[in-house]
Amino acid sequence: MPKDMISKELNDEMNKQIVEELHSGYIYMAMAAWAEEQGLHNFAKFMQTHAEKEEFEHAMKLVRFIQEAGGHVEYGQIDGTSTTAYKDVKDVLKMAIKHEQHITARINTLKEVAKKNNDVYANQIIQWFLLEQMEEENLFEDLLDQLELMDGRIGLWNSHVKHP
Repeated sequence: MPKDMISKELNDEMNKQIVEELHSGYIYMAMAAWAEEQGLHNFAKFMQTHAEKEEFEHAMKLVRFIQEAGGHVEYGQIDGTSTTAYKDVKDVLKMAIKHEQHITARINTLKEVAKKNNDVYANQIIQWFLLEQMEEENLFEDLLDQLELMDGRIGLWNSHVKHP
């Protein structure tokens, strides 16, 4: 296994990001449960798929990078709880957007830590995550825009919701 291809500081921040990604999946699974209970089956499936195919895979991408760079993976504790008490679909989408903005800020922290420590091997994966975050924020913004364009007609909107 290669050594010294990741600084301790970046390794620690990436371990924190693994927890953030897993927590994202946890949040989106809670949103899926809420949507299912509201009869919004397509939106529930969308959120479940997003948790499984995006957030959990993001965590594993970080795990693989840390291991390939000779670092040490630690799974920290997921703090906090994820509510299933939402006012409406707009509330869910606005919370998802806010959460993705938080994750984008975290990825920017990784970028700054990598730059500070001259962790050049991390540049490509961090750039991938930054582009992925642009996609994630746009995904939820688009869902909210579509709901508003349909004048809040939840049933019609739900019938068109599919995960890309």
